[in-house]
Amino acid sequence: MIPPNLSIWIVPVLAFASVALLAVFFVTAVFDRRKVRERYAGAASISAGASAGTPQADPGARVRVDAKKLGVDFGAQKELRAALVRAGYFGPHAVTIYNVIRAVMVISVPAVVFLFIQARLGHWSGLLKFSAVAGAVIISYYIGQGYLDRRRGALEAEYRLFFPDFLDMLVVCVDAGLSLEAALERVGSELGPGSHKAFRVNLQLMLAETRAGKSTIDALKAFSERLGLSEASSLTTLLQQSLELGTDVSASLSTFSEEMRDKRMSRAEQKAFALPVKITVPLALFILPTIFIAIMTPAVIKISTTLLD
Repeated sequence: MIPPNLSIWIVPVLAFASVALLAVFFVTAVFDRRKVRERYAGAASISAGASAGTPQADPGARVRVDAKKLGVDFGAQKELRAALVRAGYFGPHAVTIYNVIRAVMVISVPAVVFLFIQARLGHWSGLLKFSAVAGAVIISYYIGQGYLDRRRGALEAEYRLFFPDFLDMLVVCVDAGLSLEAALERVGSELGPGSHKAFRVNLQLMLAETRAGKSTIDALKAFSERLGLSEASSLTTLLQQSLELGTDVSASLSTFSEEMRDKRMSRAEQKAFALPVKITVPLALFILPTIFIAIMTPAVIKISTTLLD
């Protein structure tokens, strides 16, 4: 049974959430339509080169919406798209889904906190209630970005662990006589669907860009930006210099692959050396008291029994 004081707030909160979701979908649809119109107008102006000097009506003149006033900036959307790709979300509607989920969380989490406070903690003062709701708003606003940062860090660690193996496969293909483009195609086909999914998708995107007409170096630069690894950027620079200077790509890749394997081994040794320091606190808090209890309990029981006798 919902208390009467809570039922007053439920309907406005639900109405506000519904209007906010509809507004997000409407703004996204308007801007997608405007982008399509601008691209169509650009293609039409190029095809009609003879009449380029004649004034033409702007197809987007009827829809003049300032993105910054509505909080929908194309630059910010582009950065968000890049962040989602680095976090492993490659879907075409990933930005829209992320914004909708974030808007729902910003609305629903403070509403749930407010309803809980009104139902269970009604004796709190107004300042405490406001602080709790404001804290819920801040947390729900930044929790999405925190999740993306955490997932991106996990994927970067996975990429860094697999990158030397990728270089080894690339070296084998180049040593077998394949060109760089054919070697990348072969490595992409060898990565199965069940292993290193995010790395495989990034590699397939790079191969699709090369098939679409982008140069191999430009595709590798975009590939390194999506991965977010300094090792991938170094590989791109190495291949670019090798192709421009005419040096042996196979020898350069072999040397770079050995360096990456040594670097991976150094990171593993560094983690192994840091392990004794990390286990000191759990050892002092949990293991040593248990050992002391197991050793001292029989003696304490015997001493107490002797004194009582």
